[in-house]
Amino acid sequence: MNKTFIMLKPDAMKRGLEQEIIKHFTDDGMTIEKSNHVLVNEELILNHYKEVIEKVTIVGFKERLLREFVGETVAIYVLSGTEGIIERVRELVGPTEPVKADKHTIRGKYSQDSYALAADEDRPVRNLIHASDSPESVIKETSLWFD
Repeated sequence: MNKTFIMLKPDAMKRGLEQEIIKHFTDDGMTIEKSNHVLVNEELILNHYKEVIEKVTIVGFKERLLREFVGETVAIYVLSGTEGIIERVRELVGPTEPVKADKHTIRGKYSQDSYALAADEDRPVRNLIHASDSPESVIKETSLWFD
């Protein structure tokens, strides 16, 4: 598969980082196949994070997600490039917890959030971007967000 899905989360959008973040991918040779801005509703975000919600044992995690996303705008993209694009995008994005991300990754460059700070503030970690982790996720997430 030479396509992947990314979503710029509300924290990236509120900070006006969309174009700066997307430039990381286009500068790396990727092409934007589709893009859109979506006003998030409860059903959409719960479907997107269904498996994460089932796995995470943090009390109130689902409610935190709802507060962070519902009624907010996200930017969604399908990117194309060479074989291995899913892994390459995830390398450019960096680890889920921004404070552990290398300063040359998107999360390391634009966020210093941590799980501890997020817990103290009763919210999910603000890590700017979601990137699909498998071909199956690309198909599922593209269908969910673009249909």
